Amino acid sequence: MVQVSRREFSMGALLGATMLSGCLQPGQAAGAGKAKNLLLIVIDDLNDWVTALGDHPQVNTPHIDALAASGTVFTNAHAQAPICGPSRASLFSGLYPAQTGIYGQIKDADLGPAVAAVSPTLLLPQYLRSHGFFTAGRGKVSHQGGQEGMFDEYHARSAKNGDYGPKPEKRIKWDSDKTHTDWGAHPDTDAEMIDHITATWGAQFLQREHTQPFMLALGFVRPHVPWYVPQHWLDKFPLDEIEMPKVLANDLGDVPQAARDLAAVPQMPTLEWAMENNEWRPIMQAYLASIAFVDHCVGMVMESLRASGRSEDTLVCLASDNGYHLGEKQRFAKMSLWERSTRVPLMFAGPGIRPQVITDPVGLIDIYPTTIDILGLPANTENAGRSLAPLLTLGQALPVEPQLSVYGEGNYAVIDQRYRYIRYADGSEELYDHENDPMEWTNLAERPEVAEVKQRLGRYIPANALPEFPSPTAAS
Repeated sequence: MVQVSRREFSMGALLGATMLSGCLQPGQAAGAGKAKNLLLIVIDDLNDWVTALGDHPQVNTPHIDALAASGTVFTNAHAQAPICGPSRASLFSGLYPAQTGIYGQIKDADLGPAVAAVSPTLLLPQYLRSHGFFTAGRGKVSHQGGQEGMFDEYHARSAKNGDYGPKPEKRIKWDSDKTHTDWGAHPDTDAEMIDHITATWGAQFLQREHTQPFMLALGFVRPHVPWYVPQHWLDKFPLDEIEMPKVLANDLGDVPQAARDLAAVPQMPTLEWAMENNEWRPIMQAYLASIAFVDHCVGMVMESLRASGRSEDTLVCLASDNGYHLGEKQRFAKMSLWERSTRVPLMFAGPGIRPQVITDPVGLIDIYPTTIDILGLPANTENAGRSLAPLLTLGQALPVEPQLSVYGEGNYAVIDQRYRYIRYADGSEELYDHENDPMEWTNLAERPEVAEVKQRLGRYIPANALPEFPSPTAAS
């Protein structure tokens, strides 16, 4: 089998930029050794509206805000794929989708073989276990929860409640068997929700006696569809007070056909349908309520961490696996290469982590090397990302490294401090200047004055990406 390691994976200037002259060596970051445990919180489909990023004024996330205020927040963080399966596979393997061929959803049973086919690397929990950590997880950690053997102790989502339940006997608003999408008040109590069960178990885990360092990974499913929460969460967002996203009626008029084809989600509501049926505000209400609910679950876990006395020796990382459109680009979905699909919350807190806000681009690919560096462990040379530990613990500037996101074989977005460059498999392009066009309403790709920008960012698109791994599941 072909072995494609980080050293062989050519991404042009990207690999050169990761050689940080004058920086600390892996395992030598300031604070290394002070944090001995890892709490990793992965939230499903949480877009960049969270208050810490400031992109929607009515988001209610006091617990995530408190975590952000105590550590480092990255406001220009991006998923390596705008869909659950490949994003989480990249995060836990430390490899880009183009290295593994994992571009779509993947069964947990296939994750290990797909990674092993291209690299001898261990998944992050396995790497920590090989260095004496007890690894535990619950909820949606990898795409379906947790690969067999990925953790010492793992609890899947409740079969009683389904993958994203609990669900009512009959759908409330959107009746399609091709998507989980629906919204409304259900069930009656928080205790029935999968995420509340996950948070309760996580809080109890932190209260145990631990004789060895641990990794605790908690995967919360809200605000993934269906946007069901108990009524009292919806009540926090009166319909007539909701601030709606800014949209442009002909937003897709200047994008190539490949963009429209790739982002087409006929199983989901369109903005036109939502407006004609007066459902845009209820969808917004349900999404905002789902965020508030999952923030409450994060608060349950963080309160237990403080009560356990382990706050001073536990590194906390909170991230979302991808973003989500709520009407922008005329759609309600992830699965695109535009800003709302790839930009995600990412923050670190714990001993030695500086309180700061970082606007340079980073990726979920950086979580693996960063966490093991801060925990004082040897670098995994297979990691394709880079350790952000010098920045987190010392405030030491790192070279700017554009981020790469891929959706479907051959379709890429490259994001730097100012621009988003998208190139599709057929060669068609989009380019957005976020300094002057944060909503990505004007595609500049055909203008001659941006040729240098396209050429510069285009060098980060891999020349030797693997074809798609042969056993993806249907998208969820």
